[in-house]
Amino acid sequence: MTLYNGDTNNAKTIIQDEVRNVRKNVGMLDVSTLGKLAIRGPDAGAFLDRIYTMAHAKQPVGRVRYCLMLNDMGSVIDDGVAFRIADDYLYVTATTGAVARVFSEMLWLNAQWQMNVDIQNITAAFAGINVTGPNARKVLESLTGDIDLSPKAFPFLEGRTGFIADCLVRIMRIGFTGELSFELHTPQSYGSVLWSSLSEVGGEFFLKPYGLEASRILRLEKGHIIIGQDTDALSTPDELGMEWALSRKKECYQGKTAIEARRALGTKRKLCGFELPDNHGVKIEESSLVIRNDEPVGFVTSLCHSPTLNKSIGMAYAHPEDAAPGSQLNIRGLCGRELMAAVVSPHFFDPDNIRQDI
Repeated sequence: MTLYNGDTNNAKTIIQDEVRNVRKNVGMLDVSTLGKLAIRGPDAGAFLDRIYTMAHAKQPVGRVRYCLMLNDMGSVIDDGVAFRIADDYLYVTATTGAVARVFSEMLWLNAQWQMNVDIQNITAAFAGINVTGPNARKVLESLTGDIDLSPKAFPFLEGRTGFIADCLVRIMRIGFTGELSFELHTPQSYGSVLWSSLSEVGGEFFLKPYGLEASRILRLEKGHIIIGQDTDALSTPDELGMEWALSRKKECYQGKTAIEARRALGTKRKLCGFELPDNHGVKIEESSLVIRNDEPVGFVTSLCHSPTLNKSIGMAYAHPEDAAPGSQLNIRGLCGRELMAAVVSPHFFDPDNIRQDI
């Protein structure tokens, strides 16, 4: 493995190599800092139904479902997944920076609702390792265990509990990178043992660790947002193109009334994908302004050079009329220099999600 020696160019090379290895072979990332919440009790599913925008009350045991959390303004404040381990137990993840707020909000709301549910923040109790890439299943199947990892027995967006390498694990098939991915959560005391076991068998399949910078590129290539980077205090699901995450059947959930009220006022910006022309010569950074008729209407939220696509890609807030693929964005870079960027689908790589379903 190449080591970072303090040289910026060397760091970029390492990050790009990590991205390529995940796309070609398999990588593993320590995700232990992710928030983890235990929601137990007869009302566990119904409680999450009120907290999150998607339906959880009737979520089947063994299924994993995306979670989107709004505040009373209808603004996005967190996301994660919920794994239903039993009828009365849902294991919920939250973003690293927001888990304390989410936990506090859950306690505060249930103090008012008085539902039959127990809420625990168990972030520190579990280590987490994401194994992702075309060879991910091969690596895990090389270890002893009692979980059937075959595609038919363990499809996308499902979870299982059992043992891998003699470590008690909760495994979820979720795909932040867009590749075949297994996220393994194990009691904290088993974390280093599981990591070492994966490393020992992974060499045959070119398993290598990858870091957060590579993770950010991998998710951007798929158009997956990061809460707090691609969102701000006013971002709504409509602005993010995440209307699909809003249940149309539930009578209520946190922020629903505000969403409907803000929708009636009209959307003034939309998050969109864009790509920069080759050799453009203008220094563009995250937070660079998007200009329309000489007025700022948005800003760049994420930007990187994609090793997979060999081009510069990003996401930005733009005027709704300019957010559809085929349009152009006028982005103002350093020293006031501007360039026109082509608007494209934010799902830059594998838009049909074929790679995560293998």
